Amino acid sequence: MSTRIVVVGGGTAGARLAQRLPVTLLGEEPHAPYNRVLLADVLAGRYGPEVIALPAPREPVRLGVRAVRIDRAARTVECADGSLVGYDRLVLATGSNPVLPPLRGLRGPRGAVLPAGVHPSARWTTA
Repeated sequence: MSTRIVVVGGGTAGARLAQRLPVTLLGEEPHAPYNRVLLADVLAGRYGPEVIALPAPREPVRLGVRAVRIDRAARTVECADGSLVGYDRLVLATGSNPVLPPLRGLRGPRGAVLPAGVHPSARWTTA
């Protein structure tokens, strides 16, 4: 039986993970993931837009899909369009600073008291 991995966040960290593992990637933005670090240089005209393109993930990406709720007991992510995505492992790749969603049992990143298996990181957060 294979493990269903869902990644919430279509940024660089989520996209890089999706290149290496078969995951379902949920990205709120309607376009393919790109390297945000180089975006300012592209906008300034130093590079062409092709330099920020990231290699395609192994599995299809659900673009324009906002994750709005996580049900840890049911192991599902509810999306704004009403769809539910089941998972065995969930990765929250929501930015370069860990963002812990307002879920019962989670507290701030500093001095956080987190349930077993939840690890905030500057690169990604897994639950």
